[in-house]
Amino acid sequence: MRSDHGEFKRGVSQSCIPYRVVFMDVCTPGVENYQIALRIHEKFTKRHQRPLLVALTGNTDKSTKEKCMSFGLDGVLLKLVSLDNMRNVLSDLLEHRVLYEAM
Repeated sequence: MRSDHGEFKRGVSQSCIPYRVVFMDVCTPGVENYQIALRIHEKFTKRHQRPLLVALTGNTDKSTKEKCMSFGLDGVLLKLVSLDNMRNVLSDLLEHRVLYEAM
């Protein structure tokens, strides 16, 4: 499910995110997804209460993966994503709560 950026930021500030998984395009100009990830971690101190945070990126370099990990994202998914790949990723995330595709 997609939410507009402003609505999502309001949900973060109110500790009310009704999603189990949040996909964040970490390379969107003008959007501070890394900072939003940090705010989500601050609001949900218990890991099982917060949504899973997954970075979407076309960058295949290790520094992007490392940055995502340092900001507490639970996974990194490389673009372009097929429907079958998305199903597998969601299944793995919900079972193991972490996923980092090979980069």
